[in-house]
Amino acid sequence: MKTVIYARVINSVSDEPIENGMVEIEDDHIVYVGEKRESTDSDAQIFDLEGKTVMPGFIDAHAHLCGSESIHKTGDTPYDLLLTTVCDLKDLVDAGVTGVRDMSAFGASLKRAIEAGLIKGPRIMPGGRVMSISSGHCDMNPMLSPEESNQRDLIGCLVDGPEDCYRKTRQQFREGAQFIKICATGGVSSAVDDFNDIEFSPEEIRVIVEEAARHNTYVTAHCTGTEGTKQAIKNGVKCIEHGVLLDEECVQMMAEKNIPLVTTLSVSLGLADMKGLPDFMTKKAKALGDASKHSFALAHQYGIRVALGTDYSNSPNTPFHEIGKEFYSLTRCGYTNMEAIKAGTINGAYLMKSDDKFGSLEAGKLADLVVVDGDPSEDIMLLANADHVRLVMIGGEIKKNTL
Repeated sequence: MKTVIYARVINSVSDEPIENGMVEIEDDHIVYVGEKRESTDSDAQIFDLEGKTVMPGFIDAHAHLCGSESIHKTGDTPYDLLLTTVCDLKDLVDAGVTGVRDMSAFGASLKRAIEAGLIKGPRIMPGGRVMSISSGHCDMNPMLSPEESNQRDLIGCLVDGPEDCYRKTRQQFREGAQFIKICATGGVSSAVDDFNDIEFSPEEIRVIVEEAARHNTYVTAHCTGTEGTKQAIKNGVKCIEHGVLLDEECVQMMAEKNIPLVTTLSVSLGLADMKGLPDFMTKKAKALGDASKHSFALAHQYGIRVALGTDYSNSPNTPFHEIGKEFYSLTRCGYTNMEAIKAGTINGAYLMKSDDKFGSLEAGKLADLVVVDGDPSEDIMLLANADHVRLVMIGGEIKKNTL
């Protein structure tokens, strides 16, 4: 089965759109991208879409697929939350998301179910539960023992000491994780630490990094505070999440080691104004202010690879249908529209270890793409409204069509 799309093309390879472009798809792969030419296949499905743009599907490099309205809500059982998450996947796809780098307990199970055709959703790279020290950023249940917390928590996994780090890292891989995330510093959403706290010892980080390398993958780190970020980089972490308080030394180290940065700017810059948050979160968010803007401006100056992530979980404050706002948030830090688009497509695929398979529109790659109204290379806010995403295709299969 062939499908042909005539439209403006943003391929996430070049810096300019192809104004009179064409994408030709056969089965699940792209076979041609370039200037418009007449299709010779009379049986091909044709989309002639003047005024619209075809581009790679969006990749959210930092999401929490755990079905929770709030990380502080405890009334739902894991079964309730898993069923909610299955429903949430539709919102992701409708917003144009074709790939997700997930940080929660459900990612591996959702990935298997999607690949088996049992449910519909984007491609998922599961990271398992986020590893945190007791009293650290993902210690969300301080009234419980670490063992009890680990039995209940769908986002965090508490680990203490090198031996525990070995054991729990192996457990994450046993449960299907394809990368590991640690909390290298404190954060905003945790009640028991300060965002400048340095969490994990150097030895603990090295143990986790070593174990991940045995599984041919990498460790990424939640990083808010500056010194904890430096410690993570020095001890082998390969990616930085949030990067709220980066200084020039941090960014120089990242440039030397080719360490990417994941955005989550919509949350970082908007958290202080979100409704219904605990007072401690609002206080921390206000203290950080617009620090992320400075960090990402520095990253831009040093040419750091940036991937778009949202930190969304489909809560009222972080709805999946608004995921495209992250593109605009990155342009607030000095990035061009096309740089933001690459951050939300090919750079996310790089972190999913799949940039040779999807993330750009090139012959031979999987047909993961979206069609949007207008020209987002000129008006990036078009991507912020899921209603402007008119067609979503994953592996050549149409998942949304409102054309």
